[in-house]
Amino acid sequence: MLAFIVATGMATVLPQTLSQATNTFPQTLPSPQKAKAEIVACGLPATHVSVRYERDMQEDVVWISSSESEISSDVLTCMSQVSVNTSYHIFFWDSNAQRRYGQIYYRISNDANVSHAREWLRSRNLLSKMPKPIKGEPLAKYAEAVEVFCGVEKGALLSAVDEHNITFTQGALGHPSRNGIEGAVANNIQFECVMNAISATDPQSLGFFFGIIGNTAKAQ
Repeated sequence: MLAFIVATGMATVLPQTLSQATNTFPQTLPSPQKAKAEIVACGLPATHVSVRYERDMQEDVVWISSSESEISSDVLTCMSQVSVNTSYHIFFWDSNAQRRYGQIYYRISNDANVSHAREWLRSRNLLSKMPKPIKGEPLAKYAEAVEVFCGVEKGALLSAVDEHNITFTQGALGHPSRNGIEGAVANNIQFECVMNAISATDPQSLGFFFGIIGNTAKAQ
């Protein structure tokens, strides 16, 4: 299952938004009890770990209560791996712990996303053929190359708003209906191809962002 990063004000506070879903969701989410058990196994007291439903996110998330002692980097690394493996968001009441966790989580999550995307392409004999950003050329040219590579009409799905950001054109992702998503400019396979083709280049290491940006997200 695929998803993408959402760049909003919330992203500056939370280490995870829809980015966690980028390529790494398990097919079946583990139970809240199992997710909690895996996090406790990283070395946290069970009394400091709780799972509750967040209405705004429409899912169960893990909350870590404040502790008198600082959580070690090894424990935060373990928790980040659990989050990537289970797709449960983890939040801390302590802002410093949240910041430290976010830094570790982003690295582990990004590595997992890149690895998954490359394997998806490799299994279809597409990895060596995928377009790559060329230094000195407009990012928009690369975005169009990805669309063509995945069988999508140029400019229909992707938009390079500047030389550091690629997002989706307004309305390109369609809209929900009783029959599912309608009006999308790309079918599921094409969309999956685009997501993996861009993710496989490791945008973070190349200095550009890919995902829904602010008002674009609202427009969908």
